[in-house]
Parts: sequence; C-alpha cells; structure tokens
Amino acid sequence: MKSRDTALGGILLLAIAAGIAGFTWAGDRLFDGQTVAGPPEIVSVGAMNIPRGDHTAVLLNDGRVLVLGGGDGETISYVTAEIYDPVVRTWERAPLLGSPRRDHRSLVLPDGRVLSTGGLDQFGVTFTAELFDPSTGIVDSGIGMRVQRALHSITQLRDGRVLVAGGMNGTAPSPFTDLLDPASGRFGAGPDLGGARAWHTATLLADGRVMMAGGSGFGIIRQSVEVFDPASETFEVLASLKDGRFVHTATLIPDGRVVVVGGQETIEVFDSVEIYDPRTNIWSNGAPMPIKRSQHTATLLPDGRIMVAGGFNAGGSLDSVEIYDPLKDTWTSAGTLAKARGRHTATLLNDGSVLIVGGIDDTPISTPGIVDLSGRPRAEAELFFPNGAPAELRAAVAEPR
Repeated sequence: MKSRDTALGGILLLAIAAGIAGFTWAGDRLFDGQTVAGPPEIVSVGAMNIPRGDHTAVLLNDGRVLVLGGGDGETISYVTAEIYDPVVRTWERAPLLGSPRRDHRSLVLPDGRVLSTGGLDQFGVTFTAELFDPSTGIVDSGIGMRVQRALHSITQLRDGRVLVAGGMNGTAPSPFTDLLDPASGRFGAGPDLGGARAWHTATLLADGRVMMAGGSGFGIIRQSVEVFDPASETFEVLASLKDGRFVHTATLIPDGRVVVVGGQETIEVFDSVEIYDPRTNIWSNGAPMPIKRSQHTATLLPDGRIMVAGGFNAGGSLDSVEIYDPLKDTWTSAGTLAKARGRHTATLLNDGSVLIVGGIDDTPISTPGIVDLSGRPRAEAELFFPNGAPAELRAAVAEPR
C-alpha cells in the first residue's frame, strides 16, 4: 500500500465517518415504505474536469454535489472546486477556494453555506477556514481556527455550532478543539480531547453528543473512545474499542448504535466490525467484512443498510462494493467500481443513490521494463443504486458494471 506524503509522517488518510441520523428503521423496506426491488447497480456518470483525491464532497440544499479541493495524491493541493448536477448528470467548475487545501474537512451549514476547515495548502498544514455561499458564488476566506490542523474531524451540532477536533498539527496529532458560531463566523476554544488524535471518526449520536473513536495518537494507534457533550462542553471517556484503529469508518444506524468498519493498526489492515450501543456503553463484534480494507467510505442507505466502497489493503486499491445489514449482521457483494480507488468520497443523493467521486488508485502498473507504484488521482464518477438504476439512465450512459 502506498505511503502518504512526507508532510504527514507517512500515515494514511481518514475516511470521514458518515454519522447520518433521521432515517426510519425499516428492515428490508425503504424509508418510504416501498419494498426493496432488484439488485444493486453501479453506473459511470462522466468525470470531473480535474482528477483528485483527498478532497471533500457535500450535498448542497438544492440537491447538487460540491467537490472541494483535494490533490494529486502526493504533494500538490488544489484550489479548484466542481459541482455535479444529478438532474442533468453534468460537471461544471465552481468558484475557486480561498486557498489550496487537501485532507481538509467540509460540511453544509443550516443556512446553505459550505464551511471548509484546515488541511494542507502549498505551505503545509493550515489553520485557515472559509465559507462558500452557493447562492451568490462568494467565498469568504477571512476566518481561521486557533491552531493548524489536517485530517481532523468536523461535526454540525444540534444547536447550530460546529465542533472541529483533533487532527495533525504540523507533524504531530493535536488534542485541541474549536467551536464555530456560524452567526458570528468566529471560532472559539473548545475543551481539549482526553488524548491527541488524528484520522479518528466523529459521530453525532442520537442524543446530540459527539463520539470520537480511535485514531492515531503520539506514537500509538488509539483504542480509546470519548464523547463530547455540547450542553456542558466537556468530554467523557466511554468504553474502548476492542482493537485500536485509524482510517476506519463509523456510521450511526437508525436504532442509535454506531457501526465501526475496517481501518488499520500501523500496517495491519482490518476486516473486523465493532458495534457500539450508547444505551449500555458496550461494544460487540459484528460479522467481519469479506475482505480487509481501510481508507474506504461507508454510507448509510435509506433502508438502514451500510454501503462500503473501495479503499486499500495490502494488495493495493480496491474496486469492490459491499453492503452490511445491521439487522441480519450479514455482508453481501454489491458489485465492482469501474475504477479501483481509496481516499475518495461517497455522497448520498436525494433519490437514494450514492455518488462516488475521485480518489487515489495505487494499483501497480507494469509496462516492459517499468513498474509504476505511484498513486494516480481519479477523475471518474460513478453512481451506486441500491435497488437498480433507472431505465432512462441505462439508456443514456454506457452499460452499467
């Protein structure tokens, strides 16, 4: 597996956890009550203007997807952004970011603006943050965090504030947090984490608290888990993971539990699954994945299942897609991506499909006398349909994989 850029000590990128709440737990039925129909399908839907990995992607309030920054998988950070329109299935360039950034974190605020924080710019790890207003195209880059950070976590709290936690502060993980008040556009100091961590997950629980799990600390891979209470602005220690891990995913499922999937401990990549129940503060084992993977994505589908896509293991980039059913504790194959990739994004669209964008492919390429082991950024985008692609899309694009 390919190493990360030297500015981050050769450690790998976190796939941001998808802590998505609000879906109705419906077993084998969709959230709208319709029976699940047909097998999953993956359809190629064009490519971005620029290949990129280590970017962010957010679903705008109008249903389009904004892709921000990223890089070439090595040392270059991008200042560009692009927008995907799922209605006409086209890509267009968006206004430039205030500064280049990769390994940053982004989210959409309740008022529709997009907040991007930290990451690596042309000079190294940055403390800068910026707000983009899709309605006007204006970028406000006049805000900043207290400390530099990349590969951190960012969480929208129920009271409207934004919690930014941990990450790499130069070459070391950070214990510091910041709280953004969107009304003032100012960051203030939050409480310190119980231990410095980067490449961790941050999951918004059903009760509004934020659970931080795993990550890389000072020379260790953390098993520890802690939870932030917005009311008291304090952290509390929770039961630890059974295995310390980073570059994993953590997904809130509709019954309130959190499903942690994959990741790695230094070199060893995991296929293991751990499930946390906040009501009992107990971790239990879930069925392991069919293959080991880290730096993948995990997306909560409308029917309560979790789609896991891509990533890396000892064999290089992965193109496989699998679905985990928390009710049955089972995994099923859901097809293959047209392009193997990790360090990509997967965004749930309003129609229940998932847009998979960009990423890095480090599958070795051999030509006579040459073996290329470098990572290659991907521009291709693919749509995953849990219950089969619409007929008109099949007719409009190449044959689905």
